[in-house]
Amino acid sequence: MADLILNYRACGAECREDWLRMLANENGLPFGTVRRLAEELGEREDFGELVHICECGGRAVQ
Repeated sequence: MADLILNYRACGAECREDWLRMLANENGLPFGTVRRLAEELGEREDFGELVHICECGGRAVQ
C-alpha cells in the first residue's frame, strides 16, 4: 500500500481518490467513470494504463 501512496504523491495527490479526481478533471471525464475504470483494473491498478485509457476518452484501446 505504501508504494501506491508514493505513486499518488508523485502525481501531486494525497490519496487515490484525489488522484482519480485529478485524472478525471484533466481529461474532461466524469469522476465516476474514472473510478470505475480504476476498479476494473484492480486494486493495484496500472497507473500508466489508467492514464492512457483516460487520455483516450475513457475507452480502452484494443
